[in-house]
Amino acid sequence: MIPKLFVGPGARPSALAQAALALGGPPAEHPDARLLLAEASDVGIDQVRDLILWARYGPVRAPHKVAVVGPAERLSREAANALLKLLEDAPPYLEALLFAEALDRVLPTVRSRCALLWSGPRLEETEAALRGMGYRDEEIAFILDLLGDHAGEAGAFLAERRDPLREWREAEAHASGLTPVEAARSFASHVSDPLRRRAYGRHLASALPSAAADVVLAAIEVLAKAGKEVVGAFLAEIARFLVHEAPRTWPELGREVLLPWARKASLARGELEDNANPRLLAEVVALWPRRS
Repeated sequence: MIPKLFVGPGARPSALAQAALALGGPPAEHPDARLLLAEASDVGIDQVRDLILWARYGPVRAPHKVAVVGPAERLSREAANALLKLLEDAPPYLEALLFAEALDRVLPTVRSRCALLWSGPRLEETEAALRGMGYRDEEIAFILDLLGDHAGEAGAFLAERRDPLREWREAEAHASGLTPVEAARSFASHVSDPLRRRAYGRHLASALPSAAADVVLAAIEVLAKAGKEVVGAFLAEIARFLVHEAPRTWPELGREVLLPWARKASLARGELEDNANPRLLAEVVALWPRRS
């Protein structure tokens, strides 16, 4: 089979949905599936070597073995070079599915060995994929509301069948007992999971106006040390919180404070992409109501 490289905002969920279709069920615990998903770190050479060894033997349950690898731009150069041999000479029973979030950063040698498939974040496709995984209507509604414009993150719910409503209740209960610094640590640890990221992010955001300035700065230091991606996710969460929840949570602040604050958080995300200082940007946004 020709390896497939899904690109576009819906690339990850499309690759996982294709894997589930080929296997006849969720790929996460399927014996004929192997997922190499870059989360906290890149996909390394050792993971790819294990994949190559795994691919030598035929499937045990499904008609095919399925390997999902991505984001492809997060393959280390050594891992990408090792993967080339498998892509060039894959056994007939192996379906190799790659996905990329930034196609221009995928090595040309990897791109040239795959069929490129564009995947946009169409709501109906995401809903159909979730339904195919066995999610109930109320769970689908919750997940789609949670993802909002970030349908590309639906992969967090497609790799395996989760219990999102129970997980949300548990995450909210845990977040409610955390200090801002502890919430920042939990946020950084779960930044790749939209459900837990939202629970810890909204708790951290809601604590900012009442927390002491030194506590806020300590929480921001935790986020900054975790990296630019984490700071960007925090800025996105606080912007969303300020628009959708803060008017009810902090009615005393008023629109004259909340709207400029939300605008600053949104602008800061753009400045972050321009390589501005992540810690300084996050500090300015977090301390915005105290700027006078």
